[in-house]
Amino acid sequence: MIKTTIVGFGDSLTYGYGVPRNAGYVERLEKFMPQYFPNISWHICNSGTSGDTTREGLMRLEKNVLSFHPNIVFILFGSNDSAMNEKQFRSLEEYENNLKEIIVKIKNHNNRTGLNGCIPIPVLITPPPVREEVCAPVRTNNRLKQYGYIVKTLAKEYHCPLIDFFEQVISHENYYELLADDGLHLSEKGYDLLYDLVFAEITKLIDYQGVLKDWDKYEEEY
Repeated sequence: MIKTTIVGFGDSLTYGYGVPRNAGYVERLEKFMPQYFPNISWHICNSGTSGDTTREGLMRLEKNVLSFHPNIVFILFGSNDSAMNEKQFRSLEEYENNLKEIIVKIKNHNNRTGLNGCIPIPVLITPPPVREEVCAPVRTNNRLKQYGYIVKTLAKEYHCPLIDFFEQVISHENYYELLADDGLHLSEKGYDLLYDLVFAEITKLIDYQGVLKDWDKYEEEY
């Protein structure tokens, strides 16, 4: 049986802050992937840490991501990097450099399995918008767009799959219902959307026999 390891890597939005543990997108993958792809031995890890920025993420990359020998890594940072407070703010330049280093280290990690030529696939996710009447001036959507633009640029530069979560949320008929009362974290409906987007991306990467596609060939097809 093929073993495939997925890691959700990020801050509290990946961890699942403020919702029941089984509501987070990583936990839903853990529950449902074996049902949809039973011929794969799934190993799914939640490496989200509340309060993290890309700086802390980079520091714990080896222990919390690479040590699992992942095949697919979903990366979601930016909500804290863009926060205008002394503890968490990371400049656009640092955010880009940290994210670049995370992507490169993941792609250069040689796995123990031959899936995708032993090359892990980083999937980049743009940080979602906030409710500005609650979160501003510490967090604003204009600033989050700038960080999201970096994510989209790096996805093209390093040939990574991209989930534009910011656009998916803000274009929702009533995107406030996708956010928690604090205006920053996701509600259960927000995690419904994130899970659907992540699951859809995984199905693009896995063929009908349950084998992880070569990403470069997938990119040419789509």
